[in-house]
Amino acid sequence: MRKIQSGQTLAASLVVIAIIAVLAVVMMKGSGAFSSQGSPRADGRGTTVPGLVKAKAEDTVCKNYLGQLRLSLQMSHDTGSDEVWPQTLEETRLGSQFYSCPMGKGKEPYSYDAQTGRVKCVHPGHGKY
Repeated sequence: MRKIQSGQTLAASLVVIAIIAVLAVVMMKGSGAFSSQGSPRADGRGTTVPGLVKAKAEDTVCKNYLGQLRLSLQMSHDTGSDEVWPQTLEETRLGSQFYSCPMGKGKEPYSYDAQTGRVKCVHPGHGKY
């Protein structure tokens, strides 16, 4: 008579649980899980993998806000009768969320030069945006 085996052994289950635990630690701590390195970012944010993903998403939002501001400033400059730049970013009438970096939670307003029409982000690591 043949004996039918069903299910997994205790040893196989423990191996699967151990593998899942190791993968969870690597994901939450990053690739340097057992080192004392800080964040690879200039602002020090995002020490875990989910934190780095969130910071990268906020970087992208900052780039998009700056792009929208620059387009709006250029349109205001080109359509004006005397072709002067707006004196403040608020003159673009885009909305209050567009006037500061999302990484700074509204506490880091963008730097704007009304003479040249240049706008830039003051958050650490965003200097080239």
